Amino acid sequence: MPIYDYECTDCGSVFEWIVDRGGNPPPCPSCGGRQTRKLMAAPAVHIKTDRTAARIEKRVKDYLKDGKVSDATRFADKAASMVQSDQVKRIADKLHEKTSR
Repeated sequence: MPIYDYECTDCGSVFEWIVDRGGNPPPCPSCGGRQTRKLMAAPAVHIKTDRTAARIEKRVKDYLKDGKVSDATRFADKAASMVQSDQVKRIADKLHEKTSR
């Protein structure tokens, strides 16, 4: 069964709900309101981190070779937030350490 994000139009609360196919919109857990709407959400994707970390590191180095430090930092931060890997986080941290000097 899929998990969807909903927003209550009465109180503005956003919450997740497991829904059967064709099920009715759930009530708001905060206020009990019945006026809820399904939100668009990005699908959950599993990323293999062993090859991904190497590709991320290469792309960061390419940005740095081109002198695009801010692009390298932005890319490394976004990658670290999307890929749950200590190796990718270390890449971003190392870049911040070198650029803050």
